[in-house]
Amino acid sequence: MKTTIIYLLTATFLFFAPITGLMLAVGAAIVLDTGFGIYRSIRVRGWKYVTSRRLSEIVSKMLLYQMCIICLYVIDFFILTEFFQFWFSISFFCTKIGAILLIFIESVSIKENFEKATGRDVWALLKKAVSRANEIKESVTDFKKTDS
Repeated sequence: MKTTIIYLLTATFLFFAPITGLMLAVGAAIVLDTGFGIYRSIRVRGWKYVTSRRLSEIVSKMLLYQMCIICLYVIDFFILTEFFQFWFSISFFCTKIGAILLIFIESVSIKENFEKATGRDVWALLKKAVSRANEIKESVTDFKKTDS
């Protein structure tokens, strides 16, 4: 009996092995969003608004998102793989799209939390960083031209 259970658990873990990275990425996005949410709550309202009741919502969110990825994977594995493999040459296409959507939802929430906590516009900061990177690239390119 014990070996049968071990075989079943091993088979289950091996079946879900291809989506381990996707599940970790979605879980990391949820943890980051929770961290930024706590940061915003502390900055805007103070420590008394950080409650265990609100923090317990992370468990249900994590469970819901991970079950979504698992269900998409099962549907992808048994039904959709042949179609999408033929058209796009990408395995588990719907599972990957679902994970990208969930990560996008969490990243939008992270952006909103950061903007409310700091009062800074994320897009303006990114534009400034990209323009600085271009300036550095141009100066390095000019330096290489003068060296030659």
